[in-house]
Amino acid sequence: MARITIECSNCTPDREYLIKELATAEVSIEIHFDEIVSIQSRAARRNELVEAIRDKISQFKWLISGSVQVELAWYLHSVERQDTDKVGDIDNITKPILDSLIGPKGLLIDDSQIGSIHTFWMSRNDQISYSVLRLRIQFSNDDCLNKEKLVFIRYWNAMCLAINVDFSSFKSVFGACMVVSARRRHRRAAKSMRVLGAQADQYLIPSSWDFHRTRVNGFPADIIITVPQLLQRAGAVGLARSTAPRLKKRA
Repeated sequence: MARITIECSNCTPDREYLIKELATAEVSIEIHFDEIVSIQSRAARRNELVEAIRDKISQFKWLISGSVQVELAWYLHSVERQDTDKVGDIDNITKPILDSLIGPKGLLIDDSQIGSIHTFWMSRNDQISYSVLRLRIQFSNDDCLNKEKLVFIRYWNAMCLAINVDFSSFKSVFGACMVVSARRRHRRAAKSMRVLGAQADQYLIPSSWDFHRTRVNGFPADIIITVPQLLQRAGAVGLARSTAPRLKKRA
């Protein structure tokens, strides 16, 4: 069984910020292995490792929605790595680790958020009898969402907006409607300009909060809602549909 410890810089499991004026943070995870797991390992062994890491990081009450930089430093026995097939290639042993970071119990919504990966191995000596992985995840605190109030609003074809909404709060639901309306206007404008031969997509479409529907399959279906469902919940808190006519018209 892997032994896992976690340290945080400018964040805690409860809060994505410690110093609000500093919008960079890091989560460091150290894992001690009796046996390295790779994608060639038995499914049960891979799942055991993935779930062990997820159980540890499930204490985090927030998720990162923006780009992250990931570094994996493997401390392996050089002779064992060379002379046996117990230790897989570095790309094969990295994949199960990255898988453990994704989803509602992880730190990321989808692995498409990984902007860069630096994975490398170093030789450990015989003073310890186990292998070590030091995993560092660097990100912007501004691109984080609370897990408890997380919803994905499918607002444009298969595109979903990741956003925090308190459906008991008029202000929160109204804000969500306005953001969805603005994102839809951006997409319509980009589509119109494309027809005219202008490529405005890069100015209007990229967002740290947009995910394709297939990239959020690991999340509960009841937090993935459509625009009509958003409007229905808006009505439940007293927000008239006529307040957001553009949203209603194209729902």
